Amino acid sequence: MLPPSLSKADIHLLHVFSIVVEARSFSAAQVVLNVSASTISRQISDLETRLGLRLCQRGRKGFRLTDKGEIVYAASRKLFAALDLFGETVDGTRGKLVGRLTIGAIDNWVFNDNAPIVPALSEFARIAPDVAIELHSIAPGDIEIGVQDGHIALGIGVFHNKKPGLIYEPLKTERIGLYCGQTHPLFKAETKAAVDEFLSQANFCNRAYLNEQKVAPVSRGLRSTAKAHQIEGVAMLVLTGRFIGYLPEGLADIWVRQGRMRSVGNGRFDQKSHITLVRKRGDEPNLVVKTFTELLVRACKSDLSSDSSLWARSATLPNG
Repeated sequence: MLPPSLSKADIHLLHVFSIVVEARSFSAAQVVLNVSASTISRQISDLETRLGLRLCQRGRKGFRLTDKGEIVYAASRKLFAALDLFGETVDGTRGKLVGRLTIGAIDNWVFNDNAPIVPALSEFARIAPDVAIELHSIAPGDIEIGVQDGHIALGIGVFHNKKPGLIYEPLKTERIGLYCGQTHPLFKAETKAAVDEFLSQANFCNRAYLNEQKVAPVSRGLRSTAKAHQIEGVAMLVLTGRFIGYLPEGLADIWVRQGRMRSVGNGRFDQKSHITLVRKRGDEPNLVVKTFTELLVRACKSDLSSDSSLWARSATLPNG
């Protein structure tokens, strides 16, 4: 059992262990740690001795964590996140923008020409050149998990089932639409009657990270034999011409301009998508996090007028 007060050597061994877990093998961890596999193996054995626990299985069958190893790894991530937060908080009290900024953002936001995260990151990198930026482009549920365990300082996404222990702050509203591919019968449907007829027979692609029945009423009663865990997967299935699905307007516009995709019913089924900032409840943001948050909120506010114009324009689209 480790002593209540961790030594520098203990923390180093936990760091090595975490690198091995994330690299998924001793050989891959060699590149990151710049030491031999035999040294890494000895260090993991030393940690197991210190803890009195078997942390992983290694051998011809590859590297695999034990159940206790999973627990130790999760605790290690929280430890290193706390150490980072301590250092960043102390530096913040001196008014210095140093340390690390970890952000988890929805995986398609960059396709939006007006995505506020781009100018916010640009300005942040200018005024805080000594801060290491770590950007995770992942699904909403993974963002929330990362924020909860301290691996991610700020999350940006669309969250439909808010979790206790997290703080959700609205950033902006974007538009998502129901789309079909070029070879789908709905692509050439011009009248409301034709759209409704082909829609009732359509195969709907579910977004696995949310409850479509709840957030997309049009999906109720529709056949669904496919689901995607990332929005790019929805786009891929829509492009086959066999499925319809919801996509952010900025992402779908790439293929709409190419004539490979079309909004079903000329925007009749469009919905609002609320982009939200999430952080851990009870954690006082340090200077790095506060600075980036202010820049992001400012960028979102400057984009509000374009949001309004988008929705005003959609209201004038014909329904067929």
